[in-house]
Amino acid sequence: MIHSFLKYQKNPSNIWRYWLMVFSPVWITVHAQQPFTCEDQFFLTLSTHPPSLNEVLINPQTLATTFVSINNNLSLNVNAAGFRSTDNFIYCIEPDQRLLVRLDANGSAQVLANLPLNPSHAYFAGDITPDGRYLILIGTAVLNTGQILAADLVRVDLEDPNYSVTIKPIGTPAVIFDIAFHPVTDVLYGYDSSNRRLVQINPNTGQISYPYPPSGGPYATGSLFFDAYGNLFAYGSPTMMGEQNSFYELDTGSGAARLVTTGDVAEASDGCSCPYTIELSKSVSPRSSLACSEVDYTFKIVNTTDRTQMDIVLQDQLPPGFSYVSVVSNPLGGTVASLPGDAVFRLENIDLPEGIFEVVVRVNTGNVPAGTYRNQAVLSNLPVALGNDRHSDDPITLILDDSTSLQIVAQPFDTVFKELALCEGVTNLSLDGQSLANLIPGQVNYLWQNGATTSSIAITQPGMYELKLLAGCDTAWVFYDVEYSAISADITTQDQTIALGDSLFLTTIYENTNDPITFNWRDEQGNSLACPTCPDTWARPFNDIVYLLEAKNALGCTAYDSVRISLEKTRKLYFPNVFKPGTPNYENAWFYGSGDQYANLTVFSIYSRWGELLYEARNISLNDVRAGWDGTTRGRDALPGVYVWMAKVKWLDGLEQVFAGDVTLIR
Repeated sequence: MIHSFLKYQKNPSNIWRYWLMVFSPVWITVHAQQPFTCEDQFFLTLSTHPPSLNEVLINPQTLATTFVSINNNLSLNVNAAGFRSTDNFIYCIEPDQRLLVRLDANGSAQVLANLPLNPSHAYFAGDITPDGRYLILIGTAVLNTGQILAADLVRVDLEDPNYSVTIKPIGTPAVIFDIAFHPVTDVLYGYDSSNRRLVQINPNTGQISYPYPPSGGPYATGSLFFDAYGNLFAYGSPTMMGEQNSFYELDTGSGAARLVTTGDVAEASDGCSCPYTIELSKSVSPRSSLACSEVDYTFKIVNTTDRTQMDIVLQDQLPPGFSYVSVVSNPLGGTVASLPGDAVFRLENIDLPEGIFEVVVRVNTGNVPAGTYRNQAVLSNLPVALGNDRHSDDPITLILDDSTSLQIVAQPFDTVFKELALCEGVTNLSLDGQSLANLIPGQVNYLWQNGATTSSIAITQPGMYELKLLAGCDTAWVFYDVEYSAISADITTQDQTIALGDSLFLTTIYENTNDPITFNWRDEQGNSLACPTCPDTWARPFNDIVYLLEAKNALGCTAYDSVRISLEKTRKLYFPNVFKPGTPNYENAWFYGSGDQYANLTVFSIYSRWGELLYEARNISLNDVRAGWDGTTRGRDALPGVYVWMAKVKWLDGLEQVFAGDVTLIR
């Protein structure tokens, strides 16, 4: 009823007309109702036209949530549903007339009582205590101000023939459309749609606590349910006004929400589950392996029935070619009825207490072709109410009760040849097979020709060396062809000092026993070499620098040399103290700066003796006559006299300096 409620919430009187439509009392008597078989199902009631009862499943083709109808024509509109572990029926409320209703496995409804609930409250949230005694309801009220409250907590005693009711006032601002009990801890959880956060509720007092921050989960959810493993799920809407079509997992440790999948639209819905059962999941490690290798199958067995189940049998028919090796761990005891080499693992006489247990079994994959191998284990000799047997589920998939798959892969290579060098001046070389072994899934063993079984060996002489990589049924070969190799490289340019702005040519002589050869100059300034990968190159540094040359041949042998270049930074700058505009001597007719050819005047300004700016130029070069001042200002000749100048100079190496002085203009 979530979205119908949201459509009406701005007008409280409309809400009551929607919630409190009065029908003529409907009393239905159904004899010999059929109980559900409790197999960790999720159930969903839809208050559609007509109402329906459905099981929630994951479509194996699309991986979307689908609703499989149990009864698509319920005789009553129901909500606030919970599954009762003691008799395997669903108990719920017909909200308009406040009737207690029991649903069976066929979706037939039996009215049990007319409950004395507050007619001003709406009862959408409900679940049954894990011991099966009480149906817990949360009543919702809308004040005249429009504020929505969790108004009261109702406890319906299902063991009382008269279904007595206890009501506790709450009065907490919250929009809670469904609640669910944890099957192991018995903690009662709710989802506050107004704040998009998980809450905990005291099932005796109704007190609501907020141990979690907002989750980023659904904006509204009418369906909250646990599975037997203690995982909490919600079905709700991902946007404020969107349809309820998204399946979320809620973390009871942090309150965080994770979108799992989407699917059918659940308008006016309510959810419940049957987590009070026995469940079996089966995983394998590693998921990808070689033939003739060992893998571990882990069987996780959950018992949430609140009692020890006796004489259970776990059996796993292994894929063709696989064989049982040993039990790695088994906290449950029982009798192992399999011998090493058997094609089936069977554990009998298990007395399964309440809780979660893991049995780990080691299996040999056998000499089988590469491919995908799937199989399911079975728990048998379960109580009839739990379905007699239970097939295993692969926990990493969304599909329920699916087989567990193991990928058998072929070795990625048969033979590898590697050429290596014992370089001049090096006394020993390490041959390491681990990088190649890492390409092979599963356990890999090493065997060198000298009998060593380590991942690497050290050698001192050139020659051919052989390594076997033993993995599963196969052997991969690695052959190391080790040659003697030498290389030398010398920079012929000597250490020297040059002027700032000058260039010099760096040259190299080299000898090599293995072509080709690569060169790499290290240039700490980053841009002072014309060709950093050439043996000979032009260099133009701006600061003192050491150039390091690395020369490497095809087998990885390396030679190094270096050269130090120092910079002489005598900075030359000259401005005249007098100039005469219009004089035939062209250079004396302008006031300009001269000096180092690579210096730049970022700012050049002329001022009157009273500080008035008469002329300014930016980003001009020294020695540029026409970039100077021609003795005019605002299109007129300046009067003879003394003027002040300022120049901001940026040198080639990035240093910036400011200079100032005066100049006399004569005519």
